[in-house]
Amino acid sequence: MRRISLFLTTALCSIGAVSALSPSARAEIVLMGNDPAGWVFSVDGFLNVFVTNSTSDSGPSKANRTYRNVAYSIGSGSTNSGNGMHVISGFVPETFGFNVKSPDLDGNKLTARLSLQTSVNNPASHNWDGDGASGGNVGLIREAFATYGGSWGEIQGGKSLGIFGGQAIMNDMYIFGVGAGLNSKGQGYNALNTTVGGIGYGYTYAGWNGNVRYTTPAFAGGFKATAGIFEPNTVGSDASNAVSGTKTTVPRFEGGLNWAGKVGSAPTALYANATWQQAGLTGTPTLITGQTYAGNTKNVSIYGGEIGGKVSIGSVDLVAHGYYGEGMGLSGAQLSFDSIDAKGEAKTGYGFYAQAGYNFGQGTTLSARYGASYVDQTAYEKAEGLTSASTVTYTMTSKDMAGVQLRHEINKWVRVVGEYNYLTNNWSDGASQKEQIGAVGVVVTY
Repeated sequence: MRRISLFLTTALCSIGAVSALSPSARAEIVLMGNDPAGWVFSVDGFLNVFVTNSTSDSGPSKANRTYRNVAYSIGSGSTNSGNGMHVISGFVPETFGFNVKSPDLDGNKLTARLSLQTSVNNPASHNWDGDGASGGNVGLIREAFATYGGSWGEIQGGKSLGIFGGQAIMNDMYIFGVGAGLNSKGQGYNALNTTVGGIGYGYTYAGWNGNVRYTTPAFAGGFKATAGIFEPNTVGSDASNAVSGTKTTVPRFEGGLNWAGKVGSAPTALYANATWQQAGLTGTPTLITGQTYAGNTKNVSIYGGEIGGKVSIGSVDLVAHGYYGEGMGLSGAQLSFDSIDAKGEAKTGYGFYAQAGYNFGQGTTLSARYGASYVDQTAYEKAEGLTSASTVTYTMTSKDMAGVQLRHEINKWVRVVGEYNYLTNNWSDGASQKEQIGAVGVVVTY
């Protein structure tokens, strides 16, 4: 006889990567069929809304100069400096998750997760729901995967958060906040459902991609290793009339080593991850004096490594992360539109962030963070800056952001958050753009 019982349990939503964002109350239904252990069905969610206001410089503009990768954040509007106010989703979109967990299967367990995402953002015209292309309310499915595991480890297949860059996101205080914006529609806020948090300001974006991965059981006192093959990305440039890496004949590989335990009495989690991908070049670049192009006979290789961790010492949480690689663009979207130059040469990129948080008790936490990302100019880009052409092109070489955030848990489901961030973008000729962003909002987890 089937028996259904409903109960609430407080837990980290750890079945999926995005569901590990926060402690929440998950509703679980245990279906007791012929198996006395039963299958477990659960739901969880993450909702947030922020009122933001920012003041920004206009992007660099000088006679006879072209600037690549000019970025406007959530407050500046189109091409002008000034103030901007919006009511938007923060770094994490509005999320509703469904989870299933099997009973014991000869010592193994099967779990599966599907999560749906959207945002509170309005589209470009502001007063209607929009279809995504207009700048808001894009429906997403970031997670759809199953995991099968036991004492031998676990195998996961489907769509989920990447290994490289994933833990940097999970440790970031902007999980509960806003961080940097991404004004891709010139409307003073992001058209891609959320802000970008700390992506591009100390780490690269892991992304949500199809993958198959294996994770070992714990060994040698708390170590675990993970390795996976991922859907490959095309590799792009921020230059016009450039080549791009659109021929992807091999998967992307990602892997890492994690350790969790205690250093003395301090809970500690450390990681080291790596990624590699290759793509064939297509297209013909616009050459400048003294530059030649051998044609699209070669592949471009993108690779990188990262290390980081989190340690909790009493009421203090400390986080650090750093990365280095070829093809790590400043957009923060590795393997994306600014990973290579116009001729297909990978850009060397590196960055870091450091964060400290203090828990005052009674649910109040004050956190501070500083992060920066850098990219070295290639020989082609350096030559662009020296050309005698009527218009000289300059590339963005670094971005940094300092922020402070105050959070208070009203109860285990509701948090109020206040945040201030100061951002700077820098170009190869010394030009810069600065912005200040303030945000106040509410985060609900369940």
